[in-house]
Amino acid sequence: MELTGLLLVAVMATVTSEGESDCDTSAVVVEDLRTALQSSDTAGAAENVAGELTPAGGPVPGDAQSSSADLSNVDWANQFFLTQIYDPRWNPSGSVTDATSNNCGPASLAMLMSADGVLPTGLEAKTAIDYARATMFPSYPAIDGSELPEGASVYLHEGLVLVDDDGHSVYLNLMETEPSLAQGIVHGGANPVFGYSWNELETLVESHGAVIAHGHITEAWIGRFSGEYGLVGSGSLPHFIAVFSGPTKDTFVVSDPLHRGGSVVMGQQELQTFFKSPVNEYDTAIRVVAWGDSNNPSD
Repeated sequence: MELTGLLLVAVMATVTSEGESDCDTSAVVVEDLRTALQSSDTAGAAENVAGELTPAGGPVPGDAQSSSADLSNVDWANQFFLTQIYDPRWNPSGSVTDATSNNCGPASLAMLMSADGVLPTGLEAKTAIDYARATMFPSYPAIDGSELPEGASVYLHEGLVLVDDDGHSVYLNLMETEPSLAQGIVHGGANPVFGYSWNELETLVESHGAVIAHGHITEAWIGRFSGEYGLVGSGSLPHFIAVFSGPTKDTFVVSDPLHRGGSVVMGQQELQTFFKSPVNEYDTAIRVVAWGDSNNPSD
């Protein structure tokens, strides 16, 4: 879909030599993108394919789930799906108003953690997102509250170190002092693996099961979804999403934490819309990171 005619606003993420920041909503009218992760509260709910991890978000009472063999790709991904914004199914503990939030990065990381079986079980929505954000700090778990930006705070929950911060960006690549998705993967016990082309994206999804992708929300991207999409301002907005393997070759299951309709299947051409430059529609910049192999020498 054409990007010509979009009103571009000054919400481009800060690009540095080390990484790409997410969801910088300064200078733009953006409704709340608060994140959450819903644990199944139905007695006897089936465990996900990781074995001991409570499914995040998706299944409502009565959904039949037992293993990946019983599920479509979308249904499987919806076990881990969550939204940044309030939704009675995907994010019942989220904010009821769509006010400024930069939690697309933590939300996407939480989905990968859940799918990989490393997200602590039994966490409420907000707590799970705060956990994912906390692991992105280089100093985790010894996070000093004085190092956090204004409005953010560190707290403990059942022995877990968490960071409550809905308003500040995180980065894709490892940063010396700032929180990043790559650092969260490291603290999750794995090595981050990066990709910067379609071939690398496809290889990472095939070999590791999923990636977190950095791109932009535009009118063209929103148009790829038939379900309700979160309220955002005009123009482009830096954004992170989770991308899982699709049901057929050259297809992907896209889990966008701003889409209230859950995960969706997209082909390469559809997904490419997410990576198109908001300035030049003919320019495509792919930046993804995958949950790599264990960084524990004993494994």
